Amino acid sequence: MGGFVPAGDGFSVAELGKLPGRLVCELVDGVLVAAPHGGAAQQAVVLELGFLLRRNSPAQFQVMVGPVEYQLGERTLLQPDALVCHGGSLPRGPVRGAVQLVVEVVSEVTRTIDQVLKRTLYERAGVPAYWLFDPVAQELTVLELAGGKYVEAAVVKGEDPYKTTIPFPVRVTPSKLLPEPGG
Repeated sequence: MGGFVPAGDGFSVAELGKLPGRLVCELVDGVLVAAPHGGAAQQAVVLELGFLLRRNSPAQFQVMVGPVEYQLGERTLLQPDALVCHGGSLPRGPVRGAVQLVVEVVSEVTRTIDQVLKRTLYERAGVPAYWLFDPVAQELTVLELAGGKYVEAAVVKGEDPYKTTIPFPVRVTPSKLLPEPGG
């Protein structure tokens, strides 16, 4: 396992890149946070979210779906399920700087990380909107920055549509983000 053990004070982003696959590996202040990939059902939801965002996105924005890396410093690197940032040329490595929206698809394994830890990190980074989608509950929680803190703008379930303008106008219906049965 040489090369995979962090230095005395934790991992760096460079060391994270040396780890073997099958896990979503993120860094938070040098601490490695690893969880299993969500699988095909989660990826189908992520793609549907990406298609929805892309269809509604003005040209000045770029929509990306995971795996995408969002670097918040030399010792913090996250892998949101989707993100929206201002357009332009895409970086060869992780996205850095201003991001307009981050989306996480919540699972039992990642629930606390997404709802508590990542919420705090995205809030601290000044991401204007953070969506948490729970495919089992068919529930979308929309958080928006107000005075530097996230406030719950909406909790939308099932067939109920939600229309937002942050980062751009888009209408989201939680049940429509799920893959078709048998599909």
